Amino acid sequence: MTDFQTGLLISGVGLLVTFCALAIFIGVIVVLQKLFPSKAEAEEVAVEEVKPALIETKSDAGAEEIAAALAAVSYLRSQRAGQLGASLLSGPGPFRTSH
Repeated sequence: MTDFQTGLLISGVGLLVTFCALAIFIGVIVVLQKLFPSKAEAEEVAVEEVKPALIETKSDAGAEEIAAALAAVSYLRSQRAGQLGASLLSGPGPFRTSH
C-alpha cells in the first residue's frame, strides 16, 4: 500500500466515524424530542395575550426616554471602540514579567 492509499484510507475511516457519530447524536435528539414533547401551544397563547396590553401603554414620553437611552448606549459604544488595541500597545503586565 502506498502512502497516498494509506492517507485515503485514513481519511475515509475518519469521515465514516464522524458521520456515524453525527447520526447517533441526531438519533438521540429525535428520541428525546419524542419522549419530552415541547409545549409550544401554551407559549403562543401567552404571547398573544401580552401584546395588546403593551400596545395600550405606549406614550410619547416613553418614546423620548427610549431614544435618549439608545443615544447614550451608542455614544458609550463608540467611545469604547477606540480602545480595542490599547492593551496591546501598553506591553506585558506585571504578572507576566514577575516570573
